[in-house]
Amino acid sequence: MELTYDKQADALYIRLSDKPFASTKSLDDQRHVNYAQDGTPIGIEVLYPSLGVNVDSLPHEASVGRLLEEHGFRVYSTAR
Repeated sequence: MELTYDKQADALYIRLSDKPFASTKSLDDQRHVNYAQDGTPIGIEVLYPSLGVNVDSLPHEASVGRLLEEHGFRVYSTAR
């Protein structure tokens, strides 16, 4: 799992797999998940992560949450 953050754009991408891209599912205006042809999640795009990141419904929610916190991003869940 690898996180790349563009501070100027306030956007980040978490690479989950090296499989080829097939489709994207938007969870909301800020969170988008990329999938491989076999349905495996391969990446997560988050816009405006400096405002905090809702980890609800993200693939590998716990691991992604820890990675975001390690990089200094506020993580929250609305499901709790």
